[in-house]
Amino acid sequence: MKLLKKIIRLNLIVTFLVLCLFSITSSKVFATNDLYVIPGGDAIGLKLETGIYVAGKYQVNSKDAKLSPWKNSDILEGDKIISCNGITVFKTSDLNRLISNTQNNVAVLGISRNNQNFTTNIDVVKTINGEQTIGLYVKDKLIGIGTLTFIDPETHIFASLGHGISDKSLTYGDINGELVTTSIEGIKKGEPGISGEKRASLTNELLGKLKLNTITGVYGTYNAMVDRKTIRVADQSEIKKGSAKILTVIDGCKIESFDIEIISINLQESKNVKGIKIKVTDNRLIAKTGGIVQGMSGSPIIQNNALIGAVSHVSLEDPTIGYAMHIGWMIDEINNNNFG
Repeated sequence: MKLLKKIIRLNLIVTFLVLCLFSITSSKVFATNDLYVIPGGDAIGLKLETGIYVAGKYQVNSKDAKLSPWKNSDILEGDKIISCNGITVFKTSDLNRLISNTQNNVAVLGISRNNQNFTTNIDVVKTINGEQTIGLYVKDKLIGIGTLTFIDPETHIFASLGHGISDKSLTYGDINGELVTTSIEGIKKGEPGISGEKRASLTNELLGKLKLNTITGVYGTYNAMVDRKTIRVADQSEIKKGSAKILTVIDGCKIESFDIEIISINLQESKNVKGIKIKVTDNRLIAKTGGIVQGMSGSPIIQNNALIGAVSHVSLEDPTIGYAMHIGWMIDEINNNNFG
């Protein structure tokens, strides 16, 4: 048994929240008129450093009995461990080392919960193999996949996902992590009542740095070279019912264009859900994925040679039906945040 069980959850960061809005009234990064960006569609991997979080508890098999070393401690799932025996810890390897060196069978953990810090004692017990442990499942990273929405050709700031990452170990605001390449290896097809998903392998090939997690998406700086034509960003008032296309990857790393239909449009003056209702009409995409699946979050939507939105939500009742966020809210997010 390992010294301390570590969970790195391959969380497909695709909870498909629908976050829709549009308003460009001021500009820090982009001009308000004739705005052009590099369209995405790329499958991307996201690796976020979260600090050490408690993901669960387990009983330890010792030589004599099953033990619950956390029984008398004040530790809850979702707590962040910030120190051990007075020493600050950032990674599970730091915690492992300190627990293994604990001499008096009790460790003092520094805990952060709901913006309050405190300490609590926890027993250190030995497994059948003689390893010291505290019986906690912990994780120090979030790893997942999504879709790149666009890149600003001048500042190299990127937008992705079309919704924020929602997890107990991560809050909205500044984040620290890496954007890496990924390859789509397979598809779990969506069906009514069952959400489908892209299945991918991540690499260590660095594309950029993750800087910001908000309800509208994940943002950062894109460092890799991109040889791709720019596209104009449309105002929400330009969007029409009828045919459009999404850009996404369903095999390997190849970005492809698929037909959809804009069913309805909700013109918005503030952040809201369900800005654009869409229906997948492309027979090849339906045959492959069933429609919209997890991992398509952030897929750019193109109509009349302009970028109008990003896929953000799927209907569980009918996976060919989904929603998108007005692209202006991603622009607005970049305008109002510092990515230096």
